[in-house]
Amino acid sequence: MLMPMTGDVPDCESCGACCAYSWEWPTFIGDWDGEEIMEHLKEDGRMRCNGNRCAALMGTLGESVFCSVYEHRPLVCREFTAGSDACHTVRSQLGLQD
Repeated sequence: MLMPMTGDVPDCESCGACCAYSWEWPTFIGDWDGEEIMEHLKEDGRMRCNGNRCAALMGTLGESVFCSVYEHRPLVCREFTAGSDACHTVRSQLGLQD
């Protein structure tokens, strides 16, 4: 399924690829320790994942998604840029980009 795009920037609320890429990601880095995030969403210094998907990601990839901890998300999530090479790489690996 192709995602709605504005230029080369995907609509993040219908994508979710960056939150479904690796069981190791996102790791808490920097001074922030994730204390605002509920314990059942954390594991070993990172966000807990269900399969290869962040446990805080709600909805259906490629259709409609949202982050349940968006206001308190880890720095690595805050720094991920929609439309970046990394964005297009994970979208491609998940079949969300032509």
